[in-house]
Amino acid sequence: MKIRKAALAAVVAGASLTVAACTSASSTSGGGSSPAASASGTGSASAQSASHITIGFANPQNTQPVIQAFQAALTAAATKAGDKVISLNAALSVNQQASDIQTFITDKVNAIVVFPLALPPIQAALNQARAAGIKLIGWNAILPGATSAAPFDANLDQGIIVNGAKDAATYVSTALKGKGNVLGINIGAPVPSLDAMVGNYKSDVTSGNPGIKWLETATDATDSLSGGQVAAQDAITRYHGNIQAVMSYTDEAAIGAYNALKTAGIKNVVIVGQQGNQDGINAIKSGEIQGDIDVQPWKQALYALKMAQDLTSGQSVPANVEYPAVFVTKDNLSSYVPWDTAIQEITSGSMSLSVSF
Repeated sequence: MKIRKAALAAVVAGASLTVAACTSASSTSGGGSSPAASASGTGSASAQSASHITIGFANPQNTQPVIQAFQAALTAAATKAGDKVISLNAALSVNQQASDIQTFITDKVNAIVVFPLALPPIQAALNQARAAGIKLIGWNAILPGATSAAPFDANLDQGIIVNGAKDAATYVSTALKGKGNVLGINIGAPVPSLDAMVGNYKSDVTSGNPGIKWLETATDATDSLSGGQVAAQDAITRYHGNIQAVMSYTDEAAIGAYNALKTAGIKNVVIVGQQGNQDGINAIKSGEIQGDIDVQPWKQALYALKMAQDLTSGQSVPANVEYPAVFVTKDNLSSYVPWDTAIQEITSGSMSLSVSF
């Protein structure tokens, strides 16, 4: 889920779920969960006209740029459409995310968008939301190939696991001319979509390329630029600097890897990241990294809004809606749309909210 899963710090998939008493989202403050960027409107989430809906966004952690952009775009688009968004930040806590879902139930939202930190600990809360008649939309919640979106009504796939990973791997293997050592960097928490993406990095970049070796998947323990730098520094020591490429789960960790390699005096390493935020794009311009999977969170937000509107009005939605991420290099930088620009256009009304899937 910065999905980048999205998401995030030490999350134990089998962690016990404690359902705590929750306050209304419209009055929650302090703690790990805070209402962020709510759309216009006052009072309880249930105070709405019959023609408009309220959407709860269970934000896994609000420090990641990709999630911040998605939330801002979803809120702006919903406001333009006459709908409302209430966002709660789990701050990397699965128990808090379960509590946030409980809060949305209390506030009688019509739909909930969830980027799950881990499914088992929030399953009970999701079941309660479904029993309350709330439509559930997963965001990068179900892995490709699944025959059902359950426990969600539908899932929005960021497009990073299959096509995004393949585009990045093709770029790296071509740049290496089929020969070299590749270091992967992933988050330390068990985020299924990121694990699957980095796993596909490995299989795709080595498939048909016997001269390419995947050294290891290093861990960014803090989900940050500095965490990526530390991960790369450790790998540089272990492999005596014999690294020709780095494939990172985020832009920030990719830039951190560049910093570590530069400090070690290692040059001409092919580095790719994932998200497509402005830091990553600037790093392509400066030559710090060479490629980036742009997930266009602003447009994913339009997809999510359309999915929520359709589901709550009784229309059918595909079980898995895959958004086509774009791989960005210096060659196609001119077509890149800055996230902030897109969100401003959504807010002003100069961008159409219409999408189809």
